[in-house]
Amino acid sequence: AGGRLCTCCVILSRTWGLGFWIILLAKSAIDLSTRSLTLLPKLSELTSSQWIGLSCSIIFFVFCAYRCMLSWSACLVLRSLALDAERGILHHILAPVFVGGFYHATVCRMVKAFGLVIFIVAIGIVVSRLAFPWREIVDAGVVVNLVVGTLALCTFSTTTYYQQQPCHRWGKPDFPQEKTSVRSMDTAVGMENGRTEALVSSQQAH
Repeated sequence: AGGRLCTCCVILSRTWGLGFWIILLAKSAIDLSTRSLTLLPKLSELTSSQWIGLSCSIIFFVFCAYRCMLSWSACLVLRSLALDAERGILHHILAPVFVGGFYHATVCRMVKAFGLVIFIVAIGIVVSRLAFPWREIVDAGVVVNLVVGTLALCTFSTTTYYQQQPCHRWGKPDFPQEKTSVRSMDTAVGMENGRTEALVSSQQAH
């Protein structure tokens, strides 16, 4: 019974950690799309510069989605795997910030995590001050990014937990001990190479 309860807790914390970000992204996409859709009836009234702005906004955020959002989503799913039965209860309670890389992560990952929050707040303030249709133009690009992130999180979660195929191809969990593991592996390989060279030199001497 204890094992089953523990398994249920692990499933709940992983669902809590990933579900928080999926719902957050999906809700943001819906809210912004509602405002950006007000641009559709007035597309014929857009000037050339506004059409260029709309195109650049969508292209830029599609690029961001491919280069950043996919790897970010994969990172979250891979980090959620660490929420196992042996992990402390505090990590399970703080599952969203744990999988988000706000702590127990490499310095680079934590800088990205906190930097993303600062960026979102800053761009939200700036965009809110834009007049029509520029605010809607930026929102249209952001919606694309949010939709890709939501779908990526759902897809990677499915392939990782149901198909047993973790998304290592798309990202890394960025835990701090990875650096130590790589260093230890490099040291072991170096020592092995050194022994091999010594053996070859000894054989050549004979």
